Amino acid sequence: MATTRSRKRSRPRPEVLQKPSGVIHPRVQNVGPEHFGIVSVDCAKARSKWMLADFYGNVIIPPTIVEHNRAGLDAMIAQIRQALPGHALQDCLVAVERTGRYHRPVQRALTAAGFEVRIVHPFATKQFRQPSDPGYKTDDTDLAAIHRAAVNGFALLESGLDDTWKILQLLIRHRRDLVFKTSLVCCQIREHLEAAFPGFAACFDKLWERACAWHLVQHFAGAQELLAAGLIGLCRSLDAAKVRYQTP
Repeated sequence: MATTRSRKRSRPRPEVLQKPSGVIHPRVQNVGPEHFGIVSVDCAKARSKWMLADFYGNVIIPPTIVEHNRAGLDAMIAQIRQALPGHALQDCLVAVERTGRYHRPVQRALTAAGFEVRIVHPFATKQFRQPSDPGYKTDDTDLAAIHRAAVNGFALLESGLDDTWKILQLLIRHRRDLVFKTSLVCCQIREHLEAAFPGFAACFDKLWERACAWHLVQHFAGAQELLAAGLIGLCRSLDAAKVRYQTP
């Protein structure tokens, strides 16, 4: 009996080889490659390194360090604006390598200054660096790789988030902050409790969920009073407050 094989559907042929959000060639053709500038930024926590080159890779502003403060970012923006007309650059974009959250100050400052800021994934930087500088990684080689990634369509535009996502992000960060503060307060309470009632917290598997434990702490001044009250006195106090407990 003959069997039939189903053919796999081929993917539709893309219109361009680059990612749609990374295409820059129409803009380059409009002004000419020698008049199109690319600012490459390799970000770190407290400072970043950046350079300006045209589409062909001719370096206009060599790798320069910028501090993540208002004075440093303003000086960087002023230097870029001064270099664009001085070297007949009619169009320009900024390619920033995504580095956790450290690239956000540079991204926000350049976006507020009116530049189009695109994001380069670290994987793209790595792939464009290794063929040219295998086993040799510095900020300058990373900047060159970021430039190559932008030229080849790997500097991507980020889609804007609506208000719902922004509110959700704020709530997630607020919850993370509350968890950290709660853990800190719990550790402090346990330290003070251990000093006043040595070994008391270890008697409960879930100290924070046991009303019995907190009732005894509030109604007895110290470990000696707990011992003096005995089992009968402790049970009488819990019964009067209608707190559930187990005698053993």
